[in-house]
Amino acid sequence: MQRVWMRGIAIIAMLSLAGMVAGKAAAQENPSHEEPASSEPQKATGVVPPGVKLESQMPAAGSPREFHFPNAATKTLPNGLRVFVVSDHSQPAIAASLLILSAGTIHDPAGEPGVAEMTANMLTQGTATRSAQQIAEAIDFIGGSLDASAGKDSTMVSLDIVNKDLDTGLDLMSDVVLHPAFSAEELDRQRQQLLSGLSVQYSDPDYLASVIFSRVVYGASPYGWPAEGTPGTVEKLDRDELAKFHDAKYAPNESLLAFAGDITPEQAFATAEKYFGSWPKLDVTSAPPVLPAASTGLHIWLIDKPDAVQTQIRAGKLGIQRSDPNYIPVEVMNRIFGGGYNSRLNTEVRVKKGLTYGATSSFSAHRYTGAFVVSTFTRTATTVEATKLVTNLLATMSTGEITPAELNFARDYLAGVYPIQSETAEQVAGRVLTAAAFDLPADYNSTYPDRIRAVTPEQVKDMAQRYLSADNLDVVLAGNLSAFRDDLKKAFPNAIYQEIPFEQVDVLAPDLRKPAAAAGASPAAR
Repeated sequence: MQRVWMRGIAIIAMLSLAGMVAGKAAAQENPSHEEPASSEPQKATGVVPPGVKLESQMPAAGSPREFHFPNAATKTLPNGLRVFVVSDHSQPAIAASLLILSAGTIHDPAGEPGVAEMTANMLTQGTATRSAQQIAEAIDFIGGSLDASAGKDSTMVSLDIVNKDLDTGLDLMSDVVLHPAFSAEELDRQRQQLLSGLSVQYSDPDYLASVIFSRVVYGASPYGWPAEGTPGTVEKLDRDELAKFHDAKYAPNESLLAFAGDITPEQAFATAEKYFGSWPKLDVTSAPPVLPAASTGLHIWLIDKPDAVQTQIRAGKLGIQRSDPNYIPVEVMNRIFGGGYNSRLNTEVRVKKGLTYGATSSFSAHRYTGAFVVSTFTRTATTVEATKLVTNLLATMSTGEITPAELNFARDYLAGVYPIQSETAEQVAGRVLTAAAFDLPADYNSTYPDRIRAVTPEQVKDMAQRYLSADNLDVVLAGNLSAFRDDLKKAFPNAIYQEIPFEQVDVLAPDLRKPAAAAGASPAAR
């Protein structure tokens, strides 16, 4: 409950700031929509209390407040585990986050996605001395939380407690990391739950469009495999495979442990040594994954689902890795294009044209590579119009021409929301681990708002021209093709098309298509 409460406070504050900044930007960017100033009540908007004056636009933003991200004390244990500590005694919470850099989903065995994620899921489902129920009861008794999950580049184990329960929490955390049981009974339960979820997801064009887009953009790279696996690969998972992955990839010398909150460096280092000092160092052989080659030209992948009433649209290309020095100007550029409600993309596709309920763009930046994606959906009848609008907006943005108001809003928002997203112990620990995991400068977190505000129009133009060209683009459309196929090919006559019936999709196949003998099965059954 404690973590939920803290997240709620942070979300409320963040939404409040976002609303104020968005309101300011809307007033600056759309002067023609301003209402005339008036001191009279406006009946159309409801009853105004006596003496209350209605203002025509949001007040101007104040000057930026100085932001100080706390410094982290660091120590490396004899087994190679790097420990980071940020003390903040103003709140009783402690967040302990362990990042295992060699256990991300990109290290799944070739052609077997889902191993890393299931291994992480199974950590809290029983150890050599505790059952899954005993682990759950122990963490619930102290009002804490203990979670584990696998991402593309790493596995994260997160603990939230208060200081008086530090030993209990770290004892549980170290036990699940060092001594998972991978019991057949719990694995079967987890497998059935996952298969149930996948059966729903693989019948959903929204989910499948995103999975196919990742495969198309990343090609044969493991960055493109579905992290949770497919129904076929999940069915084959067994205890020995999970134990083998754990024993080979979970290494202290490939891990980072961050403490944040009501704890001193001395206490944190001693606790880390006590509970993780016996973790044996490993010689992990994790070669960098195969990296994809950038595609050239316009490629459109059509996934035919005749009963669909909407079309899912994904468009994008390869992006940047997280440590790229251009990451911050790219963030500002993307915030202008599609990174928020008042972005160009959402304003044109949703607000002005009414083609969708939302359109966004994002750069997912990983350790070795990344991708840029535009994501939206529309009713079947407006598929071609929406797709054409998205590509036109990309082409326009790729010139790099922006207004001062757009740049000011993007910088103000990103710099202003950063402190709000760095308040809780869990958020602070996450920021520290991100900087360490991607070898970012030591002062990255403390100087981030200043770096954002320092982004220039010339930098945004350079980023837009470099990363948003519409000439080289991968597009995935999942919907009722018979309703828009011909018009689409007229609108994009020079594109290269690949068409796959929904039931023949295989996300692991090189061409994303099942062999002829298996064509009658459900999508991605292999």
